[in-house]
Amino acid sequence: MVMAAFGLTAVMGMSGLAVEVGTGYAAKVRNQRVADAAALGAALAYNSSNQSVSAAVQVAKDIVVANGLPASAATVTLPVTIGNTQAAQVQVRTSVPIKMASLITNLASYNVMSSAAASYGSSGNSGCVTALSSGKTAVDMSGGAKLTATGCALVTNGSVSLVGGAQLSTKQVVASETSATGGSTITTTPTANNIVTKNNGASDVIKSQSAVTTALCYVNKLNGTSDSDYADGNTNCTNQLVNPTAVPSAGTNDWDFNHPSTTLVSYRTSGSTYVIPAGNYLIRDMNIPGGTTVTFTGPTVLSVDSVSVGGGSTLTIGDGKVVVTGDLTLAGGAAVTIGNGYHSFGSISIGGGSHLYTGTGSLNIEQDLNVDGGGSEAKFAPSTGDTVVIGANKGTAISISGGSTVSFDRYNTAAATGGTEAAGPVGFSAGGTIKSSGGSNIVFNKSAIHVINGDLDLNGSSALGAGKYIIAGSFTNNTGGTMTGSDVTFALGGSFKLTGGTSLDLAATSSATSGYGIQDVLAVTKTTSDVALGGGTSDRYSGLVYAPKAEIKLTGGASLSANGSQCLMMVVNSVNISGGAAFNTSNCTSQVNGAGAAVALIQ
Repeated sequence: MVMAAFGLTAVMGMSGLAVEVGTGYAAKVRNQRVADAAALGAALAYNSSNQSVSAAVQVAKDIVVANGLPASAATVTLPVTIGNTQAAQVQVRTSVPIKMASLITNLASYNVMSSAAASYGSSGNSGCVTALSSGKTAVDMSGGAKLTATGCALVTNGSVSLVGGAQLSTKQVVASETSATGGSTITTTPTANNIVTKNNGASDVIKSQSAVTTALCYVNKLNGTSDSDYADGNTNCTNQLVNPTAVPSAGTNDWDFNHPSTTLVSYRTSGSTYVIPAGNYLIRDMNIPGGTTVTFTGPTVLSVDSVSVGGGSTLTIGDGKVVVTGDLTLAGGAAVTIGNGYHSFGSISIGGGSHLYTGTGSLNIEQDLNVDGGGSEAKFAPSTGDTVVIGANKGTAISISGGSTVSFDRYNTAAATGGTEAAGPVGFSAGGTIKSSGGSNIVFNKSAIHVINGDLDLNGSSALGAGKYIIAGSFTNNTGGTMTGSDVTFALGGSFKLTGGTSLDLAATSSATSGYGIQDVLAVTKTTSDVALGGGTSDRYSGLVYAPKAEIKLTGGASLSANGSQCLMMVVNSVNISGGAAFNTSNCTSQVNGAGAAVALIQ
């Protein structure tokens, strides 16, 4: 009986121990589930909050509490490095009370701990240059080409090939294979030979970024196309193109200052000088011959079917509403100045060194703006809340010949000088291509959005006001000049080709709240055509160039570097650098904010 009593105690104790172990395993499974979810939440929060540790810790603890555990049960550590991967680590520790096994232990409880880690980036895989192609050489360098990315990595799905004295300097290379022949070198710092051989090591982390997909959706709407990369074709947005307002003819009488009527003679002050008092005027055709000066005193409401201003003539119109339903034509050094107010024209043609200046107010041009050489100028001054709408069809909305200037920032040339631009937003919409030739200059106003339903073909100098540029076609520059722009993003239906000696200084916005451009994103396109830079260009950029289906080519001594201390990154299909071209993005130390790394459990 004594032995049975002792045996019964042992059996009960062992049975109780088995139950306690089962309870502990159940708690560990629960804790592991909570730790996994909290680690993933912390990693996502860390990326989306611009690497805020406090925000990540709070999200992790909120997830723990939501699963019925106290916040004190979680220990959150980040950043931590596991292998080569940066991660957020969460440990969940809970106390399991001892009940049935109390016969064999004096302990009242024991602790159960589970741990999980989720990657939010990698010191090795946060690529400055990401090449998505796996079907061919993803990065091809030859002829003394140089690629410098010492602050982060070169990551590809394919191979990296260097020949003919090419030089690659980076923090890490991730590729299916690498080769360097003919005096070429691959240098990794600070860890030598930091080359990871891996198939499909790169991923398109930009594809689902909402601001990028929205901008590309606007492009799809312009072109009437859809994108097979998305279930809905990425067409679920509103077309941003604005068509000009058609204004009907209103005049019945001609005003010909070459043969002045009795009415016009009454306005003559001396010789060929006329002063028209303030009022409302409905005119059919107005002809101002050479050497004539005509002034409409403001406030004036002027509606005229067409206006022709001859060589050496001057037309001045005060503040008010000016509507020319047909053509406004300036020739031979004519000068037209229009005050503040609404300005509408059928078309504008300026040649022979003539000048057109307008004050503040919305601009409406039904057909096209043509400024033809000889130092001719057209300068407009839209202000806060005003709009610029040019061109009703997909022809050429703006044409600028050599030596001419078109500016939509007349009173403030900050877009050209780097100063503070006039307040916005100001809507800008062109129903066709904008084309300039060598020696010309164009200045775009600051605007939340610029829509160009054609190509942006700038072959002279240009200053690009802050904002998003939604371009149906391609963005090109082939004959030199300078191009500047800050807080800009270009969303294209075609390619991005800047060659022929162009000097560029373009920067994406660094602020998510500026309202201009997409934070850290400079250019996005889904074209399969090459993105080309070459012909001795010396260009500076900051932000991300996203062309997942295109090859970027740097040729002919092209020099591409980051803008100031900012970062330049690329997610492209493939990279080809040749002919002594150089690509320097050594300023980058991590991924562009918003580009994001794949978040995944790694422990």
